[in-house]
Amino acid sequence: MGINSYRNVRRLSWMIVSLAWLLAGCTGDGSGPVQKEGTAATASAKADPSAAAAPPSAAAKPAELRTDQVLDNSKYAGQLTIRYFYLPGENLSGDSFLIQSPDGKTMLVDAGLPEAGSHVVAYLKKLGISSLDIALNTHPHIDHIGGYATIAREIGIKQFYMENLPYPQSSAYTKAIAALDAKDVPKKTLEEGDTFQLGDSVRFEVLNPVKGTLPDAVKTFSAPEINDHSMVLRMTYGERTFLFTADIYKHRETELLSSPWQSKLKADMMDIPHHGSESTSSSTGFLKAVSPQIAIMSQNVFQSPNLKERLEKLDAKVYSTGLHGNILLHSDGKTIEVVTEKDWEPPSKPRAK
Repeated sequence: MGINSYRNVRRLSWMIVSLAWLLAGCTGDGSGPVQKEGTAATASAKADPSAAAAPPSAAAKPAELRTDQVLDNSKYAGQLTIRYFYLPGENLSGDSFLIQSPDGKTMLVDAGLPEAGSHVVAYLKKLGISSLDIALNTHPHIDHIGGYATIAREIGIKQFYMENLPYPQSSAYTKAIAALDAKDVPKKTLEEGDTFQLGDSVRFEVLNPVKGTLPDAVKTFSAPEINDHSMVLRMTYGERTFLFTADIYKHRETELLSSPWQSKLKADMMDIPHHGSESTSSSTGFLKAVSPQIAIMSQNVFQSPNLKERLEKLDAKVYSTGLHGNILLHSDGKTIEVVTEKDWEPPSKPRAK
């Protein structure tokens, strides 16, 4: 064999080995309670041994967007659904997600920045939703209440749930409340110990803010003050539990661990506090107490690789709107399955020389 032929064969061999290594690294072993993102990722009381990893060839296919599947309202009729909306923007655009009960009742939780309101309206209209049974605001920061000014003008709202925390210093707050008042939307304040239903079978318990503390507990309207008093919700449907933590900081996480609600923190699915900000939230003790199988970071710009690793070490399957786009969770009360708008794989590590 000539030198050139030998070099060509050797180069081809290295290409085959590299391709095999890359495919093996991307597919993973598929073990654990939740499958590969973008497929039906399942959380249940026991891991399903029949849940197999996708074949290696699946990892090599071009990326496909599943926008229509995630926003298909008829496909998941009769199930509980939660849709985390991707809110576009160069910087963090806030938080907004829709919960729909098996009997079709709807609740929107938060609305993102003012400029995100039109995007939320577009998502709702694509889902065929022209009226919300409940719109809820976890706290009056601009990236949670701002979009309601637009949503209230475009979408019917039967009832608005909020904290007893007026924030007249914020133009985003005053514009949202004005838009709600213009449509005569009834408002109700919630605090620790309150419960309510969405439809016949989805139950909510309010774990924060502490009963009787608002509005007097917030004196300076600093970010820590407002965020620590944001609304924490525990949702139960059938055998499955969900914890929505809004923007609480580590200080409030620690207090909840020693509160009467400590036993209520364990959940199958967790909305990670404060958009995945590790500097303010997600203390180790709190994450271990919740010990979720599924963790959602509502952050259009992914900024939490270390937190993602910490959660994965606790055996949680982690999803971020910044990595996966719109995210759908659907449940029959026994399992929770996840469908993402797009797949995400970690960058391949360079080969050692």
